[in-house]
Amino acid sequence: MSKINLNKLVEQVQGWFVERNLHTFDGTAQLEKLKEEVQELLDARANNDVEEEIDAIGDITVVLIGYCMQRGFSFAKCLYSAYQVIKDRKGKVINGSFVKEADLKEE
Repeated sequence: MSKINLNKLVEQVQGWFVERNLHTFDGTAQLEKLKEEVQELLDARANNDVEEEIDAIGDITVVLIGYCMQRGFSFAKCLYSAYQVIKDRKGKVINGSFVKEADLKEE
């Protein structure tokens, strides 16, 4: 596989939404679709089906890009904003999940 340009791929997904006139909706249906896709990811993980996991992650990303478009958000800015919040966050890993310091109970 050649190097993937994420910005170009996001633009292609946005074009897909525009071609189907999906960009004009309010995002509600995309949130329902997101729940379906997350369930597919959970099922794929439970079944150790790597190909289906990859597909579900891609589908989730497509849905999120479309949702951002419908809501007037920049997908890149949303990701950037989330990273800015977490990049210096203190906490610890518990059972494979990062728990921020503010959520840790005193021991």
